[in-house]
This record gives sequence, C-alpha cells and structure tokens, in this order.
Amino acid sequence: MTHPVQQDNPLRQYFRSFKLYMKLPSGTTYYPPGVVNFNDMGEIGVLPMSGQDEMTLKNPDALLNGEALISVIANCVPAIKDPRQLLTNDTDALITAIRYATFNDTLESNIPCPACGHQNSYKLDLQYALDNMDYLDPDYVVNLDSGATVFIRPYTFPDVVKALHSQFEQSKLAKNLAASEHTDEERSLMFARSFKEIGTIKFDLMANCIKKVVDESKNISVTDRAFIREFLVNIDKNSADKISEVITKINQIGIKRSFTAACEKCKHEWESEIDFNPVNFS
Repeated sequence: MTHPVQQDNPLRQYFRSFKLYMKLPSGTTYYPPGVVNFNDMGEIGVLPMSGQDEMTLKNPDALLNGEALISVIANCVPAIKDPRQLLTNDTDALITAIRYATFNDTLESNIPCPACGHQNSYKLDLQYALDNMDYLDPDYVVNLDSGATVFIRPYTFPDVVKALHSQFEQSKLAKNLAASEHTDEERSLMFARSFKEIGTIKFDLMANCIKKVVDESKNISVTDRAFIREFLVNIDKNSADKISEVITKINQIGIKRSFTAACEKCKHEWESEIDFNPVNFS
C-alpha cells in the first residue's frame, strides 16, 4: 500500500530512492492510458522494497492470490498505476528488478543433472538478466488455413495467478489422495474431475490471450469475448495448436530464462531454465 508523502517532513532525505530505471518487455504501446506512466525515455523507476513490503510477501494467502505482489509492485514502481493489467512478461521483469534493487543479489536455483542426477547450484546475475531482456513486437498474429487471422497477446498477471493457484490446488489434491483411504473408484472420479478443471482453466487462458479475430476478405473483425470463446470451441485441432504455440512462445519473451548448464560432477552440458515464477519471489 502506498502512502501520501508529507512534503514538509524533515525525514524525507532518508526515504527510499530509485535504484534503477528500466524499459518494459512490452515497450510503451501495449497498455491503454492510465496503466503505466513512462518517462520521456520510455522507462520507469524502481524503488527497493520497504520493510512493510517484505512482511507483505510473507503472507502466504496474499502471495498465492496475487494481492501481495500487486501491493509490492504498486509500492516499488509508482509509475505502475494498475498492476492487475500488467502482462506476465512485464511482471516477471518488474519482480526481478525489485529484487535486484532491494538485495543487489543473484537468483539461486538447484537443478538436477539430466545425465547423472547430481544436484547443481546455480546463481543467475539479475543485472545481466535485466540488461539482456527480449522485447515484444507490437502485434502477434496467427494466420489460419480457414482465412481467419487471430491477434494474440501474452497472459496478464491475473491469468498467471489463476493458473498457479490451480496448480497448487491440483498438487494439494494429489497429496491428499495419496494419503487418504479412498477407494480406487473414488480416486479415479476425483482425478477425472481435477483434469477437467485443468482443461477448463487452460481453455480460459487461451481465450483470454486472443484480442480479436479478423477476416478482411469478409469484412469480419470480432472482439466479443463470447464469440471468441465459441470460435475456439469449434475450430479444428490444428488451428487451436497453432494459436497455442504462439501463445507459449510470446509468454517467454522478456527476462532471459534459459542458460547453458554444466554438471559439477560429470561435466555434462545442457540447456536449462530459471524459474521466474513471481509467486515464488520471496
């Protein structure tokens, strides 16, 4: 939560100051007015976390439903006026920048070697990750064989929180089933219900990523959410797969997630990924 600054407070000289300025992976054109206030360079300033921010991130319920991160982003990046509208690409970059501004540290990750299973500890330089971000193109389109053109955008932060919450619930269900005395039939029914819920969430996320469907030859341009959802239900699998592939690709743009890892024990090398899941930020 941000608080109004009293201009006559003699202690203002000790307040937090901006540690860095950054561009967003989405650039300056993805959001409507009122969501982000960029400076003349197309950048936004990042403050380190306050003690209150750190306490906010220790609330597991607020962290899981996204409210903790929304509060921290609003408090540490005052140029962000509506964090709920942020794309996941920008959220990952901002959380990384806030962590770097606060701790000036690296992101540590333990990764097992796929060849021998040895647990390797790696440290990712956060400044390097911020300095080497990729940026989104202004538009992403999928041209279907039917003649329709589908305009795609990445996930928003609420989309990601919804998916992560679903994963958490499914994981909890699996653990409960393994430890319970349910019959095999009851377990099968519960797993079937769980998979159905996962399928519904994946469909919702996919539908949310479609901005519009256009066919200029027929003077069609549709943005209505109900029409788009019905469109997704009724197109063929190959068309749906093409859309899904582009969505997956553009959601990876921004902070560089992959790096070449080498096993300390057997020297095997492979391409690995760092988890920038914002819910794991703390």
